[in-house]
Amino acid sequence: MIVRDIMTTKLITIAPDATLAHAVNLLRQHGFHHLPVVRSMHVEVEKKKVRKTVLEGMLTAQDIDLQAALARQRDTNATSQRPWLERRVVEVMHRAPLRVSPMTSVPAAAQILVERNLNYLPVVEYEIIQNENKAVLVGLVTRSDLLLALSRAMGAFEPGMQLDIVLPLGDMAPLARALLLAAEMNMQIRSVMAAPSIGGVPNVAIIRLGTINPAPFLLRLQQERIHYAFGTPVEEGELHP
Repeated sequence: MIVRDIMTTKLITIAPDATLAHAVNLLRQHGFHHLPVVRSMHVEVEKKKVRKTVLEGMLTAQDIDLQAALARQRDTNATSQRPWLERRVVEVMHRAPLRVSPMTSVPAAAQILVERNLNYLPVVEYEIIQNENKAVLVGLVTRSDLLLALSRAMGAFEPGMQLDIVLPLGDMAPLARALLLAAEMNMQIRSVMAAPSIGGVPNVAIIRLGTINPAPFLLRLQQERIHYAFGTPVEEGELHP
């Protein structure tokens, strides 16, 4: 899975010369915590003018809160100071040097978000515009996008039930046999996941069954001596058989 599959493309953006007052209104109106700062540039493609959205930086709610806090510390009698809400976005935004492309893998994007303690990453494609290499904004990938993708990958939005197959010492044979049994019984499998534990070896495989009546399948698992749990995590639930 790549970033293009999960990124948000319907974006609310702001121009560099907009005021912070306008940015505050946008953040409140849409319930966002960050705004991409973009500049529209037109390029000629096959004798047609095409508008490109070039990323200039990012403006966050924290950036605005910092400006408000600094303004409160200033001398209120200093008439030479502009009200902080009249400052331009370009004066406050940060350049957002960490970016990914639509072809970046989802695990790689997730690693960057976790390691850098970020909530979002701009998704850009680099193009030559007016003889310069520009970052054209095509989307954003957020922690919420990653969680939603994980939920979908695990079949959480589809009817059915979760089944945990125990993998002794990382042995994948029980999982392989369980999948073969499901195929023999025409049992629909919506998703399969066997993530490594802290020790680096997967000890449980999570199967999402596309049924709410798994009794025949569970009976076959018991006959094959395949240990499983359902309804609660395998560490807390009773193992079968």
